[in-house]
Amino acid sequence: MQQIRYHLDQFGYKVVASAQTVEAALPAISANNFDIALLDINLNGRNSGIELGRLISQTLKKPFIFITSSIHDGIIDETASAHPSAFLTKPFNPATLYISIQSALHHFSAGQPPLQTKNTAVSPNSFFVKMGNKYIRIDWEDVVCLRSETNYTNIITADNSTYMIRSSLQRTMQHIVPQGLKNNFVQINRAEVLHIKYIGKIVEDEAIAKGRSYSITESYMKNLKQQLNIVS
Repeated sequence: MQQIRYHLDQFGYKVVASAQTVEAALPAISANNFDIALLDINLNGRNSGIELGRLISQTLKKPFIFITSSIHDGIIDETASAHPSAFLTKPFNPATLYISIQSALHHFSAGQPPLQTKNTAVSPNSFFVKMGNKYIRIDWEDVVCLRSETNYTNIITADNSTYMIRSSLQRTMQHIVPQGLKNNFVQINRAEVLHIKYIGKIVEDEAIAKGRSYSITESYMKNLKQQLNIVS
C-alpha cells in the first residue's frame, strides 16, 4: 500500500482514501470524491473486490483498476460483470502502474466496453493530463518539448499549449514516455527534451522547433547530432 501511495504521489495523483477490507472501503468510497480507484480483487477474501468494482462502475460511473497476481481467462470471466477499465498485475513497477492508469482513463473516456482480453491496452501514442475537473488526451506526436520545472514537467505541444504533470523530467523520460517512443525525443540541455521531428534547424548552439529557439549545451550537442544524423 505504501509503495502504491509513493508512486501515485510521484505521478501527481492524490490518494484521498485507502482501505484494507471491504467493510472499510464502502464508507470511504461513499464519502470521497475521486477520479479513479485501484482495487485488489482479493481485498480481504477471494474475489471480494468484484462487488466493490460493480458499485464503482454501475452506481458511481467511475473508472477503476483491478489489481491481481495474474491475468488469465478465468479472471477476465469472473470480473467481466464489474466492468473494470484496466488490470494491474503484481508485482508492478512505476511504469506499469502509470500505464494501467492511462489505460483505464483511455477506455473510460472513450466510452469503450470493459476489457475483454488480457491484451487490451491503452495506445502508447497518447496520454492524459488533468485540467481542472477533466482529463485531456494528448498525442505524443504533438509534443514539441518536455521542460523541467523542479518536480514537475511542462509539456509544450505543437499548437503552443502548455500542460503540467507532477513528475520530474528524469522520471517522465524513464517511466511516462513509452519505451517505443523514447528515441523520438532528444535532450538538448539539463532542463529540456525536444521531439526530433519538430527540430527544423540548428543555428550554432540553438535548436529551432515550431518557431521557438531552444538552447543546446555543449555536453548534449554530440548526442543531438548523432540522433539527427548530422555529419560534421
